Amino acid sequence: MGEDGASWKAAAKRGAQVLFSLVLMMALFFYSAGTLDLPLVWLYFAIYFVALAANMLIFAKYNPEVVKARSEMLKGEMKWWDKAYAVLYMLLMFALPVVSGLGVRFQAAPLGIEYYVLGIILFIAGWSFTSWALVVNKFFEGSVRIQEERGHKVVSTGPYAIVRHPGYAGMIVLYFSMPFAFGSLYGLVPALLLAGVFVFRTHFEDEMLQKELKGYREYAERTRYRLLPGVW
Repeated sequence: MGEDGASWKAAAKRGAQVLFSLVLMMALFFYSAGTLDLPLVWLYFAIYFVALAANMLIFAKYNPEVVKARSEMLKGEMKWWDKAYAVLYMLLMFALPVVSGLGVRFQAAPLGIEYYVLGIILFIAGWSFTSWALVVNKFFEGSVRIQEERGHKVVSTGPYAIVRHPGYAGMIVLYFSMPFAFGSLYGLVPALLLAGVFVFRTHFEDEMLQKELKGYREYAERTRYRLLPGVW
């Protein structure tokens, strides 16, 4: 198989992995909500699917390395804090649609159409910022490690000139979009906890990179903030 064929195969594999998570998220939400008659939520998931398909096409063409890396099993021994992050992330990612769905089922703090529009805006902003980071950074693997076999080096262009961990920043915004799009204020609770989990990983990852990745400490001096300019 040629290089292009391998890239498209990796993109298809990664797309299937993310699609499975999306379908599971949909199933959890609608089951918890107790109804399928939620056209705006269906529209949100349709937008999510289109964005996913577009990403796979873009990454397969412009950054096949990151698609291949993220489609494979995690490499190396994970650090304790990365293991803790992985467990908490998975639990909270799927707790979010469940809590939001239950909020819809019991009409707990229902939200108006203006919040739905806000949710779509947040989704587009978060997805775009994370996608930008994935296009720019060929070392954006699923686990945190120094990728010596791939010539790991500091990436400081694109969104990395704004904050040091733009992929995580975008994902935080994306997850905050869901409670608003789902119409359930209670979904903000797991979204806030997810943000805390990203902050937890960012703290330890940034500390590790400053110690182990050549040039990262100097990059951190130029790009001062990890996730949110002016704050942290």
